[in-house]
Amino acid sequence: MNKAFRKICVISCVTMAFVATSCSDNEPENSVITDFSLVEANYKDSGEWVDKLNPDVMGFDCLGVRFSHSATVSEWGSYWSGFVLTRSKDLTDYSQSTDDSWINHDCTSMSGGGIVGVGTPYVVGYWNSSEGIEPESPSLKIEMADASAFEAEYVWVNNTSYTYYAIKDGTPWSKTFAAGDWYKVEFYGVTIEGTVVGPVEQYLADYRADSDVNHYIIKDWTVVNLLPLNAKGSLKYIYLQMQSSDVGQWGINTPTYVALDRLKIVKK
Repeated sequence: MNKAFRKICVISCVTMAFVATSCSDNEPENSVITDFSLVEANYKDSGEWVDKLNPDVMGFDCLGVRFSHSATVSEWGSYWSGFVLTRSKDLTDYSQSTDDSWINHDCTSMSGGGIVGVGTPYVVGYWNSSEGIEPESPSLKIEMADASAFEAEYVWVNNTSYTYYAIKDGTPWSKTFAAGDWYKVEFYGVTIEGTVVGPVEQYLADYRADSDVNHYIIKDWTVVNLLPLNAKGSLKYIYLQMQSSDVGQWGINTPTYVALDRLKIVKK
């Protein structure tokens, strides 16, 4: 396989990739709820996707929905952004480690698996915070593999263990959250005409309330209503960004990860 071909390689679903999965017989035939157990992918013993740091894999498809991925491997280190598949259930707290432990354990949801249960597949997204407010090429991008239009309905989100413990206990590079702090994921829709809609926001940690008893860090799967993204017409793609109260000279200090499962869209 030549290098040019590998660079457009994507991981595809099983043969039923374009068959819509639904929660009931009343779902329209053109609705899709992503089930990552249907993606043909290889995992390490740790549950981590083997292609996490593969620069030749530019994304993966699930039931016709494409999730972005990129990786860089160099003599100075290896990095990735976008989405990765994972079945990791390692909930160890590495937040006080001074080595690169978190970099090797950054793909676990706080549920230890997807919505179905511990050890089941889901995805983790990592946002490249240098991309700007309305990026031409978002690091966290979701679209139809055939470039068709769609409407968004909902998705389930959770914190990763890396972000959760960084917020709860701090790390050498980020603060322990205190009163007034917050961390959130933002969903934007881009219509066929190029109009940006959103954001739809979901706080993954919220310490803004006056009382400590109302402070929280999400550690269970939480549904996000994406219907407002359809307000100006059918979508070409969705992209995600993160925001935090913990920022420094180089941007967000909070690890910019989010876990996702069971995105529902309707093809138009």
